[in-house]
Amino acid sequence: MKPAAVDLKAKPGAAAVAVGGSGGGRFKFNVNSLRENGIYIAFALIVLLFTVLTGGDLLQPQNLSNIIVQKSYILILAIGMVLIIIAGHIDLSVGSVLAATGAFSAVLMVNNDIHWAIAIPLTLLMGGLIGAWQGYWVAYFGIPAFIVTLAGMLVFRAVTLVILGNQGIGPFPDTVRTMANGFTPGWLGNVALGPLGGADLVTLLVGVALVAAIVWTQWKARAARVGYGQSVEPMGLFLAKVIAPSIVLMFVIVQLARFRNLPWVLVLLGALIVIYTLITSRAVFGRHIYAIGGNLHAATLSGIKVKQVTFWLFVNMGVLAAVAGIIFSGRLNLAGPTAGNSFELDAIAAAFIGGAAVQGGVGRVIGAITGGLIMAVIDNGMSLLGAGSEEVMLVKGLVLLAAVAFDVWTKRRAGASSR
Repeated sequence: MKPAAVDLKAKPGAAAVAVGGSGGGRFKFNVNSLRENGIYIAFALIVLLFTVLTGGDLLQPQNLSNIIVQKSYILILAIGMVLIIIAGHIDLSVGSVLAATGAFSAVLMVNNDIHWAIAIPLTLLMGGLIGAWQGYWVAYFGIPAFIVTLAGMLVFRAVTLVILGNQGIGPFPDTVRTMANGFTPGWLGNVALGPLGGADLVTLLVGVALVAAIVWTQWKARAARVGYGQSVEPMGLFLAKVIAPSIVLMFVIVQLARFRNLPWVLVLLGALIVIYTLITSRAVFGRHIYAIGGNLHAATLSGIKVKQVTFWLFVNMGVLAAVAGIIFSGRLNLAGPTAGNSFELDAIAAAFIGGAAVQGGVGRVIGAITGGLIMAVIDNGMSLLGAGSEEVMLVKGLVLLAAVAFDVWTKRRAGASSR
């Protein structure tokens, strides 16, 4: 019997789909499809629930903008964290690194009046050096990342206190505050949207371009799978997977255009999402990350430089923590000694809720972003409802547990169907 074709360009983190075939193959497809898309269904249901409970306040233009701006630093941390988790590690120090780098940037820009164009690269360099320090102990000395970063959480919190002298430093330059809290100018003015009022034309054009990019990339991916002779979802399901996110995206873009245009931090976040998605799906380095997390022994035998990849993952995490530190400090207009407390837990939760596997080898950047947005919607929605902090923590904890339980359940069902 002729063997089924294998897609060497299959999406990292997604299990292979049988070509044609048995009922078991169809079942495996359904389980894997549910595992891959369940997070987006859950996100839609959570948004719908809080929209109803808040009487539509959740989706008001100003509130949507607030959700993005207020949680941007967690989403930035989640991008780096999901790569760490895919490789089979964890980083408990990112909150403290965020605080230390934010404090360092404040000393440079506020106390020493160094121009932001010089201070920001120096801060990113500091984050990279912190990541290199931790990456060395994990990759080359062989200490588990849990221990190294747990120590780093304490060490860099102490560094923050030393840098700040146990007091806040501010205010930050206007450029940094604008990057964290500001919005793009209305370069082309507004256009009328009937009963919705006026909306920024540039923001709307960005939304149209993003929708076109989604349609084009999804269609190209489907055509490639057909070209390799692999099974694909029915056309109706494919159209639903393309049309639904496009509608959601355009709704958000229109709401932002009606309020105060695109937040600059969303532009930065969008650029990071595109860059890291390309790295994980198209670059050799990204393939190596998945290989290491999926089977460390096999990755080593195949010639992957495991230590080197692990080292640079932690360097990358340090740089992204520095980016988040600048954004967070600029948003508050103050670098404080308590900055970043528990941010590492939010970033880890975002990655796991977004579909990253506890054992490593599985996860996507867009999934981590979705997981972070779920946490943000829960925070914001319960705040609008006047819920107490203990209730918010309870719900977020249950959502995290449910996400990991769902991951374990789908693995077991997929494994059972393959026997």
